[in-house]
Amino acid sequence: MLPVKLMAPALFGIAIALATGPALAQTASHDGHAASEFSLSLNAGQKWQGDENMLKGMQALRDEFAARIDAIHEDRLSADDYRALAATVTEQTTFMIENCQLAPEADEQLHIVLAQVIEGASNMEGGNDPRMGAVMVVQALNAYGEHFEHPGWQPLG
Repeated sequence: MLPVKLMAPALFGIAIALATGPALAQTASHDGHAASEFSLSLNAGQKWQGDENMLKGMQALRDEFAARIDAIHEDRLSADDYRALAATVTEQTTFMIENCQLAPEADEQLHIVLAQVIEGASNMEGGNDPRMGAVMVVQALNAYGEHFEHPGWQPLG
């Protein structure tokens, strides 16, 4: 499996190439950090429908981050913890990309979310501020929940 550092630029490029002019979405500032902007849109005012693989992968990511959200907020995770989270991101994003069965328009939107998730994981894996990378992933997961139909999805605090 490729490390996040090698996967992130390629997948980010794919996501940007697939995004064809959707409205700009801005996630809320998190703990005083600047808001992160990326393009997402709804499906004619409705949330996008996903496939089973997307639901499974995104739920796995949410569960991992939810279990550590307090430690992320309180800046208590070690570098090894951030690397472990980045490995989970790599595993789940690879699974979703390899097994994607989404309609093209929904796929474009998911790739925008995944690009943000992968960029955050890259920062967690070896950036100067791994906590900010985790915050990026949390913001992307929350944006996902606002734009995709996912039964039982709860935003992360």
